[in-house]
Order: sequence, then structure tokens, then C-alpha cells
Amino acid sequence: MRFSLFAVIALLFSSQLLAQPEQIFLLRHSEKGSSNNPSLTDKGKLRANNIAKQLLSVKPTQLFSTDYNRTQQTIAPLAKATSLKAQSYDPRELVQFAGELKLLNGVVVVVGHSNTTPQLVKLLSGHRVNIEEDEYDKLYELRLHGDKYQLIRHKTSSKVK
Repeated sequence: MRFSLFAVIALLFSSQLLAQPEQIFLLRHSEKGSSNNPSLTDKGKLRANNIAKQLLSVKPTQLFSTDYNRTQQTIAPLAKATSLKAQSYDPRELVQFAGELKLLNGVVVVVGHSNTTPQLVKLLSGHRVNIEEDEYDKLYELRLHGDKYQLIRHKTSSKVK
């Protein structure tokens, strides 16, 4: 009895350690206006729609965004297309959020900011990336390979497709 209880506990614990998303896509919000909590510009809305088309084929299972208008509006077309609800995360608690992401399964999409997205990439994979203030087209894919994430760089478009 004692051995079987230990085996069950060990199995549950090890499955938690192995529960990592197969893929994590991280990106900055699309082009924004200039107010305190700006909405997307027309170009940003077009990019957000293109991002949804681009990521629909990977079949996301979880969507995350900060509570700012620009990030919520960037993830909204993908949320609508997948019928998933975008969950909020606190960009000031990235270490905790990265730990929570590592406990998920499936394919995760995270929309953040020019300063938080590179930090999340580093926390999750150890890879260093940079997003300049005027860059909106970078899409980072972390693909699980063994027990580590491989970094794959993609671009998004604000062109009419």
C-alpha cells in the first residue's frame, strides 16, 4: 500500500514537471495610437487580423494578453477565430507568469509589449531577443525540443492579404 501511494504521488509529480506547452508564440501588440491607454491604429487592426490568420493553423489552446487596450485588441481576432477567451496576465509579474505558462499543455499565444515580450522569451527559453520601440512585426515561436525550447523567428504583416 505504501509503495503504491508513493508511486501515484511520484507519477503525478513527474507529469506536472513534464507538462509544458509544445509551442509558445510571443509577440508585441500591433501598432497603437498615442493616448494613455491607446487603441490600435487602422494599420494595427489590419496586423491583428493577419496575426489571427497566421496563427489559426497552429491551433492555439490558450491565449494570453495584458489588460491594456492595444494587447487585448491584438489578440481579439484570434480569440474570435478560435472561440477561446484571452486570459489576462500581469506584465509586472513575469517570473510568476512564466512559471504558470510552463505548467500548461498545447499551443500558447501571448501578446505583450516591447519590453515584456523579450523578458518572457528569456525566462522561458534562455534566448535573448530585442524589440525596438518602432517594431511591431516580430513573432517569436518557442518550440519544445526535448526539455528545452528552440527559438524560431517569424514576421507578421500589416499588408492587406
